[in-house]
Amino acid sequence: MCESYRLQCDCGRKQAEIFFGKMLLDERSVNRLYCPACSGDHAEGSPAKVWDNGWVIEMNMELIRGYASTFGVAATDLTAGWIFDQGYVTWVGITPDDAERRNRERESIQALAKTDMLAYIKAMKEWGIEREKRFVGEGWRKMKKN
Repeated sequence: MCESYRLQCDCGRKQAEIFFGKMLLDERSVNRLYCPACSGDHAEGSPAKVWDNGWVIEMNMELIRGYASTFGVAATDLTAGWIFDQGYVTWVGITPDDAERRNRERESIQALAKTDMLAYIKAMKEWGIEREKRFVGEGWRKMKKN
């Protein structure tokens, strides 16, 4: 079963919900998490770190490289970015707080379903489209075309 865990960032001010997909890795594969407030000292380029809109996930590449044959990739070619982009260790949703934020936003629309189904369907569609545009505009990694 795929799992997710809430992890606290290094400074303790924020947390992210991390998804461990494809039933392979777990929370041991993440060494540290840095929010935009505590990620400033982390220059891009480390194969053990993935950057996403100011957030940094530092992965345990020694552990992850033990799964290289399962990934079909040479251990020396594995990077945290590849692991994130392939969905093995990634956000739940598009952003670190997407699951929680999505539920809050949807809650306000769901009341319409009880009174006006067509208005509800229209509102959900518009919300989904606007949400996607917002994520693209904000530059989230999962929304970038590879």
